[in-house]
Amino acid sequence: MAFNPDFLSIGEAFVNHYYSTFDVQDPNARVQGLCALYDPENSYMTFEGVQVKGRDLILQKFSGLTFREIKRAITKTDCQPLPDGSILVNVLGQLKTDEDPINSYTQLFILRPNAGSFYISNEIFRLVLHDH
Repeated sequence: MAFNPDFLSIGEAFVNHYYSTFDVQDPNARVQGLCALYDPENSYMTFEGVQVKGRDLILQKFSGLTFREIKRAITKTDCQPLPDGSILVNVLGQLKTDEDPINSYTQLFILRPNAGSFYISNEIFRLVLHDH
């Protein structure tokens, strides 16, 4: 396979879809909406330092999140093509959950091609907190 020439438009469309699905108030709708984005066995996610593997464990992690409302502002989305046709997507932004203060975050995705579409093979989410 070769570099995907549409990496930028695919990456940006993915980010719009992912966050519009993730940021719904109903946790069940969030999990149902994100289900198709992950592979049953070959997706990895590290969320605030906790790594899980596979669709079921990733969705279980999402359903265990305790916030009810989320507001998000995306500062920048950077995309790069990978030699196997995958796409690297890095998102920098800010979010606010419930009554918590606004926090900056970074989220990285690798989207792998699969039967004319893509799935999230790797994902890392981290709040940008500086503890001294």
